[in-house]
Amino acid sequence: MASLPGLAALVALVFTWVSVGQTGTQLRIAEQGQITSRFNEAVSHLGSESLDLRFGGIYALERIMQDSPRDQPRIISVLSAYVRTHTPVPTDGFPKMKPDDVLPPVDADVIAVAEVLAARPLGQDGQAEINWQSADLRGLLLQPRYGRSGDAPPVSFGFANLSGADLRQALFSNVDLNGSWCMGVNLAHAFLTDVNLKNAFLQSADLTSVELEDTSLRGADLSEAVLVGANLVRVDLRDATLDQADLSGADLYGANLRGADLGGSDLRRANLTGADLTGADLTGALLDGAKGVPADVLDR
Repeated sequence: MASLPGLAALVALVFTWVSVGQTGTQLRIAEQGQITSRFNEAVSHLGSESLDLRFGGIYALERIMQDSPRDQPRIISVLSAYVRTHTPVPTDGFPKMKPDDVLPPVDADVIAVAEVLAARPLGQDGQAEINWQSADLRGLLLQPRYGRSGDAPPVSFGFANLSGADLRQALFSNVDLNGSWCMGVNLAHAFLTDVNLKNAFLQSADLTSVELEDTSLRGADLSEAVLVGANLVRVDLRDATLDQADLSGADLYGANLRGADLGGSDLRRANLTGADLTGADLTGALLDGAKGVPADVLDR
């Protein structure tokens, strides 16, 4: 009988442990229920005709990403779909523009979505991807939300899908687009500074007069891309695929083209002064009027 107090204490301890465990489980269930309610309310606000309510829905989803990492993938999908459905490229192709046309401003709610996705917590995306396929985002500014570009981590858009998107005159600064899908994207007259486009897929993309600064296209696929008049000064194009690309009039001063595939490309009137063409394939390339072409290249 002397052991009964000890046994009673043990039973009480086990009971307390079970009760605490049940309470914790109930709290987690309640918390998930609250998050589900918040998510449903936020999504319903995205369909509102009121801009203020749409803003509320966008920033409510941002807060949920911060509070519930497990919900971040589906929020990325929801916000990506919001951009695609609110700014679609017309079914008959990119809107025609005259040289003196003024770009329409990007919708404020779309800008808010871009900022939220740019500032989302890293490492919680799961299998989700930024998908702005065939979205009309002319003139979009994409950069870190806080701090100067050099002080902030890059905007993480690696493996994003921008295929068929209209990004004419867009400004991208300190953006990671490594391995992104950009087939047929329109980046004419865009300005990209400190952008990582390594191993990106840019087949048939329009990069007419694009300005690239501190940008890497190493290993990128630019087959049949249009880069007429593009500023590619000192751009890293090592091992890039540029076969059948139109680089006429492009400025490739000091560009690194080691191992690049330029077969059948149009380099007429291009500036290749100081470019590194070691191991580059220029079979069938058009070089009429090109400047700074090394003698050994002409002899190949």
